[in-house]
Amino acid sequence: MPDLPAVSVCIPASPDADGLLEDLELALDSLVVQRFLDYEVVVTDDSRDDAVEALIRTYDFGGRMRYFRNPQPLQVPLNWDEAARLSRAPLIKMLLPQDRFAHADALGRFVQLMADTPDALLGVAGATHEETGEALVPTPETVAALRRQPERLLRENPLGPPSTTIHRRTPPLDYDLRLRLKADVDFYMRALRLNPRLAALEEPLVLLGPPAAPQETAGEVREAVLMLEKALGQVRDDRDTAKFLWGLMKTHKVRNARQLARMADPPPSVLAYVQHLFAHPPREPRRGLFAFLGRRT
Repeated sequence: MPDLPAVSVCIPASPDADGLLEDLELALDSLVVQRFLDYEVVVTDDSRDDAVEALIRTYDFGGRMRYFRNPQPLQVPLNWDEAARLSRAPLIKMLLPQDRFAHADALGRFVQLMADTPDALLGVAGATHEETGEALVPTPETVAALRRQPERLLRENPLGPPSTTIHRRTPPLDYDLRLRLKADVDFYMRALRLNPRLAALEEPLVLLGPPAAPQETAGEVREAVLMLEKALGQVRDDRDTAKFLWGLMKTHKVRNARQLARMADPPPSVLAYVQHLFAHPPREPRRGLFAFLGRRT
């Protein structure tokens, strides 16, 4: 058998993304100029036509390209799983087609990050939102907080989309197919619960494009409950998690545990937690006299 590449760059292409071909072309342009060459690229294509394949055939990856058309569209996150499943390298670098590498040494820097942190399962690098210029940086404080409590990912995602991360093939991990909005965050949480060592590099290695599709919010409560089911033992007494969940339910007008049960079908343990939350909601911090006077001035 031929030697395996050091890293698999997995690009799950979805026709749901506006401007897919233009974005994918930029992603491929950023890959073909990489100075680190010990990679394969795996594209899993949900498209119903030949446009993505035709674009890919215009590139010369020196035999490193492996293209697969899904017989039926898999959608997120199953298409992410399919790309990882078909890859062969010990390191998996997901690159969503709307994102791209920031410079020609970015892929090599990702691989070196994992080589420098051999006991880490998951690695993350900095990124820049192309439209706004906003930086997404895995600071030492963020890394330390996630190492202490991976479950804080229930309420916030300081790591970004899969394009900002790299992970080892073993132990095998996949995405929870019940999730869509939070599939990546749930993946990070489970990876860090298996191994809290997080390899991090503040240098921006990725340019982030706009999300592939408008971020619907109707499923936020249901997905938060599904993630809570996996982490309840660690966050049952965590006040910040309770405040987050209470705020989420208020935002989506969930008024009681019965309504939540119809939306999310939680297991008895989670339902009991939510019932307690409705009976004893987190208190808002009291506003003292000086805060009141400050608001009036």
